[in-house]
Amino acid sequence: MKITEKNFIKQLNNGNEKALEYVMLHYGGLVKSVIHRHLYNLTQYEEDCINEVFFAVWNHISSYQAEKSSFANWIGGIARLKALDALRKHSKEMWEECIDDQVVHIVDAIGEPSLELEQLISEETEQLLCCLKEKDRELFYRLYVEEQDMDEVSEAMGMEKSVIYNRLSRAKRKVRKNMERKGNYEG
Repeated sequence: MKITEKNFIKQLNNGNEKALEYVMLHYGGLVKSVIHRHLYNLTQYEEDCINEVFFAVWNHISSYQAEKSSFANWIGGIARLKALDALRKHSKEMWEECIDDQVVHIVDAIGEPSLELEQLISEETEQLLCCLKEKDRELFYRLYVEEQDMDEVSEAMGMEKSVIYNRLSRAKRKVRKNMERKGNYEG
């Protein structure tokens, strides 16, 4: 069966590897440009990041909803999120290297990381979460940026886990809608 723009999503859902090849061929440039835009000069992470995007498409194609956005927007959103994940990972590795190697020039006078990367991630996160209420923003920061345990967040904020999950679910929808409205969300 020939894979086309009209049937590649159905074929991906059916597990047809040729459909994934089609996506890589037709959307690879978009994915690469989104990732490059976010990773800047960290080109050593780009190839892995691109592979992660296509792996995510393969594993999560069932979550794509054509009525909500175009496939290009959806895959672009995945690419953006994977690039930001790579930035976080790289930032963490750099910080750990700094501590291990005792590289003083990366640490400012008060002992905080002074990497432009940290600033970039912080700005991206702020833009992403600006539409949320303060309490929801705090939940996101604690769980996804600071990577705190759900039990820890629940105790610290005096909220039941079920309430936190509900708030996060609503907040994620709100962030998606806000990004779609701005034209920045691709998924």
